[in-house]
Amino acid sequence: MANWSNPTITTQYDVFVNEAKDRDVDAITLCLNAPVGGVPVGAIQMVRLTPATYALHEYNGLGFALKYLAVSGGGTGTGDPATARGNLGIGTMGVQNSNAVSISGGTIMNLTAFTINCPIIFNTHAACDIGSNAAKARRVYIHEALVIPFGVDRYATS
Repeated sequence: MANWSNPTITTQYDVFVNEAKDRDVDAITLCLNAPVGGVPVGAIQMVRLTPATYALHEYNGLGFALKYLAVSGGGTGTGDPATARGNLGIGTMGVQNSNAVSISGGTIMNLTAFTINCPIIFNTHAACDIGSNAAKARRVYIHEALVIPFGVDRYATS
């Protein structure tokens, strides 16, 4: 809790040592204990919000204002969780619970194997891509457990 205006050239030696020490403590703790006065513009203060949560504030000449770290500096650039996810490139999959995932589009690429351990249910009766041109049937029609590969002379049922 240093007064950053002190020590001055006229400060007595016995006071000078304590004032200099107080400034050292404030500097090393990022002004964790709010400084008394004379704080230089641009000084950073660490504020303890809870025992495990801290925030950084920057002195602007009038008071300390909340300071967000940019993504390039290891922060999120904001205090808003939704904006932070956007700044970090976290899409909608990043906020879904593992027991309630909703995928409504996109493509799965570069898989060497894919196992489904549940029924495949389609909302409509239509031709669907299953597999690739190089392996297995690519175009099949699925309707009530009947799988009919396109362009193949055999039929399979489950």
